[in-house]
Amino acid sequence: MIIIILAQILGLLCWGSFLNQLAYRLVHDNIPLNTARSTCPHCLTIIQIRDLIPILSWLILWGHCRQCKHPISILYPIIELLTVITILPIFYFFPAQYWLAYFIFCSALIITVRTDLETFLISNLVSLYLIPLGLIFSFLNLLPITILNSFLGASLGYSLLWFTNFSFLACTNKQGLGTGDLFLLAFIGSFTGPLGCWLSLLLGSVYGSCVGLIQIITGYNQFSGKLPFGPYLALGAITYIYNQDLIIKLFSSI
Repeated sequence: MIIIILAQILGLLCWGSFLNQLAYRLVHDNIPLNTARSTCPHCLTIIQIRDLIPILSWLILWGHCRQCKHPISILYPIIELLTVITILPIFYFFPAQYWLAYFIFCSALIITVRTDLETFLISNLVSLYLIPLGLIFSFLNLLPITILNSFLGASLGYSLLWFTNFSFLACTNKQGLGTGDLFLLAFIGSFTGPLGCWLSLLLGSVYGSCVGLIQIITGYNQFSGKLPFGPYLALGAITYIYNQDLIIKLFSSI
């Protein structure tokens, strides 16, 4: 059993490394998705295999490129660890029929966390374009929701943030949310239904508010006054799927 778990952790660390590369390429138009080898974005040197070992290579290099010594973002080891923490429990908390759907769901959310933290961008490829998958998985009983709930969840997710953004724009003449956030919550709703969509938004708002409050108290804000909302929506969605049975029982008893 220990060997199996260690093998799963190693595999997911490698998957997290792949998600890192995919996320980076999705928001940098000058790097095609089908690029064969990873290169340092600063000196363009091809990264050797010994420097691609998840987490370990970053630690050995002290977070710097071997060639040009330019700092390597700490997001790389963080995303690799997040992949293990987020995806590994899927195989122990959910029936096997849901593994594929939640694996894709969590992988897309992890990519969103990386891109939104780094560039304030959320790729449509891991939000809008995956909504049909939520509908298909629910129709095939590969998600614990009906296809109607999947459709309603996607519709509610987009509508909630569209109305919020419209109201904020009307009051302040400023955009409060990006289109990517709207598509992201619609994607979350397609995999979790209306209840999951609403609670993901609620939890994401709480998480974001807590971080914002901490930044105000400490006076430290690495985002120069902005706060990417995507990572908190993703965290809210992950919190929901791992506690949905308890939440549904709670709401059923009310």
